[in-house]
Amino acid sequence: MDTQIYTQYLTDPNNAGLFGQALLRDVILTDILGPDASNIAYWEGKQLARRFKIGSANELAIFFSQAQFGTLTLTKQTATQWQFQLTGDPVNMRIASNPKAAFTLEAGFLAESVEQMIGVVAETEVTPVTKTHKSIAVNMTVHLDPKDPTSDPQELIPMKLILPEREPDPETSDVADKN
Repeated sequence: MDTQIYTQYLTDPNNAGLFGQALLRDVILTDILGPDASNIAYWEGKQLARRFKIGSANELAIFFSQAQFGTLTLTKQTATQWQFQLTGDPVNMRIASNPKAAFTLEAGFLAESVEQMIGVVAETEVTPVTKTHKSIAVNMTVHLDPKDPTSDPQELIPMKLILPEREPDPETSDVADKN
């Protein structure tokens, strides 16, 4: 499997930059942590969310992209659960090099982030990977317990995300240039 990770990432110029992350996460940490790697990654995801406090589902998607976890999409939201899909090149590459890749770091991060936003106990369940139209999706459901409050969500002070600069809109630029 180790050489498969090397080959998988470095033969694709668009994803070669993800090789270091894959090497650390899917080889080195698995070696160090052994059979507990998945559980420890979940709790580390929760710990990361305590350090990098996110204020909304939209900001979660931005952070996931910036951390190269993949493209996070909130697909359904109710009072007792938030359902997400994680897709994109980082997901595709991890699954291609290891079909049993665990996404528990992301799951833990989601659980703690949503718990902070809502103020009730939250845990994330990762369901089997699904394939749709040439893409792979990891489905994650954050289960909420409205009867078990943890904090007041109004006390959450989220970090300020650094957003990429947007390309100027040609129509807006023309109006500004004419004035």
